[in-house]
Parts: sequence; structure tokens; C-alpha cells
Amino acid sequence: MQSETQFFMVWAHRSAGSIFGAASQPVIRNGAFLCFENEDRARAESDRLNAGLGAAHVHYTVKPAHAQALKQVAKGGKSKITPDA
Repeated sequence: MQSETQFFMVWAHRSAGSIFGAASQPVIRNGAFLCFENEDRARAESDRLNAGLGAAHVHYTVKPAHAQALKQVAKGGKSKITPDA
């Protein structure tokens, strides 16, 4: 039986007021998903990103993700998965 390791990913959300319209996607930094093994660390990074924003149309949140789901998403793209950024 495989262990269900849980990670916490930082997501970027663009509002409908943006010229590009509403969208949500995981944040990718240096070619890897921005994810953490600890929810508190993920929230701290999300808060840091939100504090540095100059644009009102983007905000960051944290969503849980299981390791198996991250691997399936990564297979479709060039992103690699690292537990802590």
C-alpha cells in the first residue's frame, strides 16, 4: 500500500476584472510546482506573495495536493515536483 503523502501547493488566482479574464493555476518557480510538505510554510509563502503584490487582480492561496496527483499532472508537462521550494 502506497503512502498518501500530502503536499500544499501555492496557487495564483486572477480575477475576472483582469484584461486576460479569470483563471487559477498552480505557481511554478524554477520549473517546479511551488509546494511544501508543511501547510504553515505554504501559507507563509502565499502571504509573502500577496503582501508584495502591486496588482489588485491577482491573489495567492494554498491548496492541498496528494503526491500521486502531482505526479500525474507533471507527466503532462515539463514541470518537476520538489517537496519544498
